[in-house]
Amino acid sequence: MSTATPLRQHQAKQLRTAVLEAVIAKLESTAPDDVSMGDIAQSAGISLRTLYRYFPDRASLLQSAGEHLYGSLGVPVEIAEPEDIARSFIEAARRLAVRPRLTRALIRTGAGQVARSAMRSQRVEAIQAALKPATAGLDADLARRATALITHLCSATSWVSIADESGLSDADAQAAVSWGIDALIDTLRGGTRRSSRRRLRQVVPEEM
Repeated sequence: MSTATPLRQHQAKQLRTAVLEAVIAKLESTAPDDVSMGDIAQSAGISLRTLYRYFPDRASLLQSAGEHLYGSLGVPVEIAEPEDIARSFIEAARRLAVRPRLTRALIRTGAGQVARSAMRSQRVEAIQAALKPATAGLDADLARRATALITHLCSATSWVSIADESGLSDADAQAAVSWGIDALIDTLRGGTRRSSRRRLRQVVPEEM
């Protein structure tokens, strides 16, 4: 009895991993939004009933697949301070870029966005927390806008869009975004100076 439980746990872990890998493979396919629970069960070689024992619905399955993917690639989540944001962005981007088709599916398809949502939420929280020392001296509206802009830049969406629209390589687009993040944070660090605030307002203008 003492060996049966660990064996079952090991088998369950293997099955779960096989299912999540099947989901990731489908996300790299030509039409990930059309993938159903039945498709995943068939790809993983299990019954639909068994699949529902592990994942109650499609959203939870996709989110678990995203967490599995980010974990297997070693995409970082925690960020200690403002100066670490660009470095964290570059590390995350380079790890995702080893699977460029999958990365684009994560940001451009409904299924991919669901798969990415949980990890993206964690990254957003980490970025916003890390930015607080740099925005502490700014007025609330400016701090909010600067945080929103840097948070958006620190994402796969930013470098993929730049690469695909400009013709830059993925690596060059990532370097451009990293430079932009550092430039904004340098401006925020001088946020008590009127000239610095003026430059930032030129980037994020007042609402009409």
